Amino acid sequence: MQHHLTRSRFLYLTLLCVFCFSSYVIAQDKALATRTRAGNLLRVESLLDPIEINRIHSWEMILQTANERPIQNAKITVTGGMPEHDHGLPTLPQVTQEIGAGRYLIEGIRFHMPGKWEMNFSIETDTGTDIATLEFTL
Repeated sequence: MQHHLTRSRFLYLTLLCVFCFSSYVIAQDKALATRTRAGNLLRVESLLDPIEINRIHSWEMILQTANERPIQNAKITVTGGMPEHDHGLPTLPQVTQEIGAGRYLIEGIRFHMPGKWEMNFSIETDTGTDIATLEFTL
């Protein structure tokens, strides 16, 4: 009888953890910023507030020179993942459009677990290629 209770409790706790993990909501600042290798400013803001684990969402990215002038007509590639877990993103986010001067829409972002993440941006313009890495914890 004692063995059955222990097994039942274990099953209950396991199911509770799975439920909590699958509906985990991230409570963090939705705006993040970093400098590119060339000193330009890259800011992103999630359009989903708060960010939720396992929910596909979009980010708005603002790209400016060090003098805060918009960087327009850039070709931006987005990659990323969890370096501590040695895996990439579960989706392939893409910049789908420039929605204003130096403002870009990134669609298809999903995080499947809490922890330390990084997003890598390769930014091609008429003046060359610049890169940036944005590190954050969910």
